Amino acid sequence: MTDLEWLDAWRHGQISEADFARLQARLREDAGLRAQLRALAEVEEGLTAWAMHPTIEHPKPARHLRWLPWAIAAAACLLALAGWWPKRPNEMPEVAQAAVTALLVDEAGAEFAEARAAGEVRFDPGRYALRAGTVHLRFVNGADLVVQGPAEFEIHDELRTRLASGTVRAIVPPAARGFTVETPGMAYEDVGTEFGLILNPATGESAMHVFDGQVNLHGKELGSVFGGESVRCRDGQIEAAPGLDLAAFPSPDSIGYLRWASQRKEMLSHPGLIAWFPFERQGNASMLGNAVRGANAVPDGRIAGARWATGRWPGKEALWFDRESDFAEIEIPGDYTELSVAVWIKVDRFDRQMNAILNSNGSEPGDVHFQMNRFGLPRGGLLGVDRPEAGWVGDPVPEGKWAYVVSVLSLPHRRHVIYVNGSPVLEAKLGGSDVLIRPGYCRLGNWLSEALDQAPASRALNGMIDELAIWNRALSPQEISDLTERGRPSLLWSRENPPLNVPLPKL
Repeated sequence: MTDLEWLDAWRHGQISEADFARLQARLREDAGLRAQLRALAEVEEGLTAWAMHPTIEHPKPARHLRWLPWAIAAAACLLALAGWWPKRPNEMPEVAQAAVTALLVDEAGAEFAEARAAGEVRFDPGRYALRAGTVHLRFVNGADLVVQGPAEFEIHDELRTRLASGTVRAIVPPAARGFTVETPGMAYEDVGTEFGLILNPATGESAMHVFDGQVNLHGKELGSVFGGESVRCRDGQIEAAPGLDLAAFPSPDSIGYLRWASQRKEMLSHPGLIAWFPFERQGNASMLGNAVRGANAVPDGRIAGARWATGRWPGKEALWFDRESDFAEIEIPGDYTELSVAVWIKVDRFDRQMNAILNSNGSEPGDVHFQMNRFGLPRGGLLGVDRPEAGWVGDPVPEGKWAYVVSVLSLPHRRHVIYVNGSPVLEAKLGGSDVLIRPGYCRLGNWLSEALDQAPASRALNGMIDELAIWNRALSPQEISDLTERGRPSLLWSRENPPLNVPLPKL
């Protein structure tokens, strides 16, 4: 099972003693998983406290109380791990902390006027000034609030937030009915819907659009606004607002894309980067543009057959390969002693004996192959160089899930390693040879054999790729882990992949 499946089985009381022992071991090894457990525990603590709140009616209290065993179990595990878990400066283990009001789910470039500690996820009642960036908060009643900076807001409790300036988007489930965002002169009460709100502090005017459901307005005038309608409010007066720019309201799904876009400058300054294809459609839709420019940069590529599609997030594009003739072609000119190639990929299915990621055209000494077998195990290497030792040491690329796959070739260290989501899956020693790495013309998502006297089996990919990066050096394991974390599709995405439940095939 994956880490998330272990946590879910534990939450439902269905975890075996053996799996519980494995989960404890993983928690000791992985600080990120411990942080995730802490966040889950705080969410459940807050949900339990909210469920028992005496001022809120619960038609079905037993439905909410089902969270209590999970909160107790999580708290017990946290206490059991207290001997090695770093304490926060204001954390007093002898005293129970106040119930959670809201937690940080995701962020992109968030900068607060008062610095928040790394990894801090709690948002207690109080005032916040978001100087820049975007944050996604989840309240204990299930309401989601996306805040785009610059913005100033004050959290009163799980049902009431005051907006002093900025842009927000609220997604409110039935359990959070009555969730209200207040502005000067107007209160927007949600009755189980989704709406966007922008406030101009200079004029005091607010504008609101209801994406779905109903929002009740409370000011000098009272009113109700329904799905598809927009209004402007000033001094408590309400008027229709046709033509409101709906793209101004960020959605939870857009934060990952915003975070990725904000890292563009940092990515382009990465040492040794000779190609970064962000998969952004150009004026010529058949061109695959390389954002890296300079004397050592890889030229732009061309797209043949593969079609544009939505990538890891709305607004992020990818190439979809689903026919045997689909491919994109790039040229990696020159000779290298080290080469790292990284892609974000989502495989629809493993139809073929070999499923190409990036392969040199042909099979000459110095060519590189980077592909997966029918089990999703990554394969490849440098043609013309023996591998006296090679083996699989990790789990395969899964179907239907975005995965970060990186191939690292190093002739000085006579080593080839392929990583999936930051963990090594294939390790190989390279034999002695004077062959250099000469990728030349390569196909993405396919392979062109130069053998005219035979028709090799197809290696066409069935799936999507939405980012390709190439370095003229060997990335370190820590760099690969950091790149995996930076590009993760969401905070709910897990690095863990299902293990191969059949005997490992031969290389």
